[in-house]
Amino acid sequence: MSIKLTDEQIEKSKNITNMDFKRITKIVGNVVFGIMVLMVALLVFFLIQTKVSGGPPAIAGYRMYIVLSGSMAPAFDTGSLAFVKPMKPEQIKEGDIITFRGFGEHQSLTSHRVVEVDDSTSNDIKFITKGDANEVNDPSPVPGTNLVGKVAIAIPYMGYVMSFVQTKQGQLILVIIPAALLIISEIRKLYINIMKMNKEKRSEEKLENEV
Repeated sequence: MSIKLTDEQIEKSKNITNMDFKRITKIVGNVVFGIMVLMVALLVFFLIQTKVSGGPPAIAGYRMYIVLSGSMAPAFDTGSLAFVKPMKPEQIKEGDIITFRGFGEHQSLTSHRVVEVDDSTSNDIKFITKGDANEVNDPSPVPGTNLVGKVAIAIPYMGYVMSFVQTKQGQLILVIIPAALLIISEIRKLYINIMKMNKEKRSEEKLENEV
């Protein structure tokens, strides 16, 4: 049994489809706009914080460091952004991934997994560490005094973005241009709303004059 739609029904169906498409497009546009605003705000925040403090940016008590090697793959790889929570040595357990300073003149930071906690000396906790991608443990135990904190999470590729945004080209492409586009977009919306209000006002005045 076939059902034949009238021209009016077909036209109504088309209008509903167009309305749904416009509604979906508007929702997607708002989501993308919101994400852009959030990204620009975060990048500007990180940039300003880094400039002011002279150290790594931090948010909600977590310090952010760019991963420069692949020794912890597959847990996280080069170019990831690691969020490190400052902790006391006695709070670290076996299996935790920690960030620690190098020894002597080498103050570079390393993030490796704790494979053993040596607390035989109560005043000097040490950690035996190893990169997940390495076959052997690190050559020297890590003193508790060298501990920076525990890695809570690492976001892939975000470190590349953070590194790039600190350059002049990065600031232009990832901060200034998007910020300018957002401002232009808001000005355009404001202009459209003003024009719409003026049109409605003229229509009301016309109706009053006709009465």
